Amino acid sequence: LRLLATFDRRGLAFDLEGLPPAEVEAHLRPYGEAEREALFARLREPAATPTVVVDCTAAEAIADRYPEWLAAGVGIATANKRANARPLAFYRRLRQLARAQGAPYRFETTVGAAIPLLGPLQEIVLRGERVHSVQGVLSGSLSFLLERLHAGEAFSAALAEARRLGYTEPDPFEDLRAEDLARKLLVLARVAGFELENEALEVEPFCTPPPPQTEEAAFLAAEDRRWRAAIEAALAAGERYVMLAEVGAAGARVGLRRLPAQHPFAALPAGQNLVRIETELQRERPLWLGGPGAGPAITAAGVLGDVIAAASELRDRRYASRRFSVAA
Repeated sequence: LRLLATFDRRGLAFDLEGLPPAEVEAHLRPYGEAEREALFARLREPAATPTVVVDCTAAEAIADRYPEWLAAGVGIATANKRANARPLAFYRRLRQLARAQGAPYRFETTVGAAIPLLGPLQEIVLRGERVHSVQGVLSGSLSFLLERLHAGEAFSAALAEARRLGYTEPDPFEDLRAEDLARKLLVLARVAGFELENEALEVEPFCTPPPPQTEEAAFLAAEDRRWRAAIEAALAAGERYVMLAEVGAAGARVGLRRLPAQHPFAALPAGQNLVRIETELQRERPLWLGGPGAGPAITAAGVLGDVIAAASELRDRRYASRRFSVAA
């Protein structure tokens, strides 16, 4: 593997001989749209080296490029949920292009960070086993917030800590509005065989963002009071709040639930994800998968796993193509 190029808001670095990963920050230089487009154009060249694009953004503009990259045989390893949470036709098109062009399209970290979740779920579906329902705590950031709230911390302090640790999206209100969680459920549901459109999801936000003219301090103070009262009432009843995502024959929903404190979903440590999968063969003993669901290091580990798998797939297909051409 060679790192040929990298870019973010700070700059772009590009070297056909390969960039030293540990020193890549020092190679970043300011760039404009023309330089970025020139880099993208190289990916479409027929004789280009087998390439994997790694997308760790949350950008719609990068997701826009997926069809052209897959059509050119370029692999994609992504933590960006935007593409797969678009209309179902767009999701189907990406999967079809990947199959037709032999281009790896891997997105394991879009749900559950480094938890091996989507891969096993796809294998269940591919063997013809029908998935009846999926339930899960899928937001590491909201799981972290709730654990802190149940421990007596103020909402404002818990949110500040989650942002500092890198658990939230760049815009934390994407988490608080449950927008990011809704995208995760949509991706998970589609992989499980539920052909849902975004409009079919019932979404209850973790909290409602303030109107534009509201001061942030006033909003946080109000949420501190609201959550303190809600948590006290739940704990007094022997229950805890859980931000649950679920899909099944009755539909798909994201929202807060109060569950008994000893329930597996309610007893999760801070930042953990847990998913329950019920299939036609696994009904009495459903499949449970869990682990850390947020944080840069955890997500990076999952992305690297996808990069290695995608690169191996490109290598094997290139070798197979040469072998079959000789045999012919």
